[in-house]
Amino acid sequence: MQMPMTDDKTRFAKHHTLGTRQAKGLVALCLVAVFVSFSPALSLAADKNLPPYEKQLRRLSTIVGALMHLDPLCNQSSAKSWYQTMTAILEAENPDDVRIRQLVYRFNQSYKTFGATYQSCNKQARKVTGLYREEASSILTNLQLKHAR
Repeated sequence: MQMPMTDDKTRFAKHHTLGTRQAKGLVALCLVAVFVSFSPALSLAADKNLPPYEKQLRRLSTIVGALMHLDPLCNQSSAKSWYQTMTAILEAENPDDVRIRQLVYRFNQSYKTFGATYQSCNKQARKVTGLYREEASSILTNLQLKHAR
C-alpha cells in the first residue's frame, strides 16, 4: 500500500528544512570564524594610524558618558554640560568618521550602562562620580601637557 503523497512531501519538507538550518548554521559559524581570525589583524592595522593618545581619548569618552548620567543624578549638574564636553572633545580632535563612531559609541555605551545600573544616587554612585571626575581631569591634564598642538 502506498502512503499518501502529502506524507512524503511533509517528510521531505521536514528533512529539507533541517538540512537548510544546518547549512545556515554552518555558514554562520564559518563567517564568525573568518571574522574572528581577521579582526585582530584589521584592528592592529587600523591602530597603527592612530595618535599616541588614542587610548586615553577612548577612556575619556567612556568616562564622560558615565558622568553625563551620574553627575546630574548625584550633584544636580546639567547633563547637557557633559554632552557639550564630549562635543568639544570631538571638535578639538577633529577625528575621521571611523574614530568619531568609536568615540561616540564608547560615550553612548557608558551612558546607557550607568543609566541602567543607577536610577538614583547612592553611596556607590557618588564614589564612582568622584573617581571619574578625578580621572577625567587627570586625562585632560596629561593630554594637554603631552600632546598639545
